Amino acid sequence: MKAKLVVQGVVIASLIGVVGHVQAAGFALMEQSASGLGNAFAGAGARSEDSSMQYFNPATMVYMTKGTQFTVGGHVISTHAELSHEQASNQTLGGIPVKGNDGGDAGKFGLIPNFYFKTDLNDVITLGLGVSVPFGLSTEYKDGWAGRYHALESKVETININPAIAWKPNEKFSVGGGVSVQYVKAKLTNAIDSSAICRGTAPLPVCNVLGLAISGNATKDSEVKLEGDDISLGFNLGVVFKPNEQTTLGLAYRSMIEQNLDGKAKFKRNASLNTLLKGAGSKQLTNTDIQAQVDLPENVSLSGAFQATPDLELLADVTWTNWSRFKELRIDFKNPVQADGVTTENWDDSWRYSIGANYQWNSDITLRAGLAYDQTVVSEKLHRTPRIPDQNRTWLAFGASWAMSLANKLDVGYAHLFIKDVSLDNTTEASIKHRIKGTYDGSADILSVQLTHSF
Repeated sequence: MKAKLVVQGVVIASLIGVVGHVQAAGFALMEQSASGLGNAFAGAGARSEDSSMQYFNPATMVYMTKGTQFTVGGHVISTHAELSHEQASNQTLGGIPVKGNDGGDAGKFGLIPNFYFKTDLNDVITLGLGVSVPFGLSTEYKDGWAGRYHALESKVETININPAIAWKPNEKFSVGGGVSVQYVKAKLTNAIDSSAICRGTAPLPVCNVLGLAISGNATKDSEVKLEGDDISLGFNLGVVFKPNEQTTLGLAYRSMIEQNLDGKAKFKRNASLNTLLKGAGSKQLTNTDIQAQVDLPENVSLSGAFQATPDLELLADVTWTNWSRFKELRIDFKNPVQADGVTTENWDDSWRYSIGANYQWNSDITLRAGLAYDQTVVSEKLHRTPRIPDQNRTWLAFGASWAMSLANKLDVGYAHLFIKDVSLDNTTEASIKHRIKGTYDGSADILSVQLTHSF
């Protein structure tokens, strides 16, 4: 049994689940607009509320307030994710239990900033620019937890710079498009079962002498840290159709972006295991360059807005995301003694449905509400991992806009995500197979604030 197979399993299981599980399905983020959050993003691709709407559909820009507009927003996310009834074991050694704590609350606080700009080139053409975070957040478990061979820390950071243009040939129809320049950076850590490696590499008496005879001994664990980044291009397109004065329909497409992450695998070998591997002249568990391709999926949204009365606007949206691209993940180790590894994911496409309403309380204040349902991308508990224990979630959102002056508008939004309890029964695919079982309980709260200045 080779130590390199353990390394493959650690890295493969890590890179696919780079973020927490409490935002949109998979590891996408919906938090791109505070005014949109108040409606649970219902109708976002059909609205021209402010320049943040260009993220959802660039064609909406030509219907926004004439002139130049800046929108700056921030979103604070508090997440909760705890695994209960956890059971961990080493399946290669006959189901030997792996002892450890419950990992604590893997959720964290996160801050997501946005910036948007739009200006009218003339009466029919508008230019825009958006800086946003389309993927992100993180999970982190306590050291020594029972599932430490699956995940410790998972963190991803993205920045998406999206210049766009929109054209309105007439009052009923507009088209828009943009280019996305997207940067992604990931950091992932795992514990490594040093005793299991010893028992698969050396005779048991040798492992006894080194204190590595008992698999799952947290005091003898080694650790791996993976870091990588990339910058790639994509695009987005949109159309808006206004069949009458009361109704607006929007159709938007955001392309897949292929990210080829280059980075490092850094290993911290337990002293006893280090003695064994150095004595054998092994190059396993040594620092090396790595590469991995991750296709961030395309999505299509159909949005609608209907002005039911002068004071009441009704909103709806349905979004499809092509998460089924995640059939497998291949890792390329630049260390020649560590072969490429492959893991199976079998993610599903996801659908998101939302409805909402805006009520004009008075000339300065608009009240918002919304409800949304996000479908999970992981239908089988065998493919659900501690890094991203994805599950169905329901959004309940409220918000308000205050027109402080002709030039300035303040938006505040709040949403609570009710996340369905979900089972996990995941086994690593390396030669040394570790299994973790349990039930996840999760929830999330999002508070957004946004300022829009027009001139």
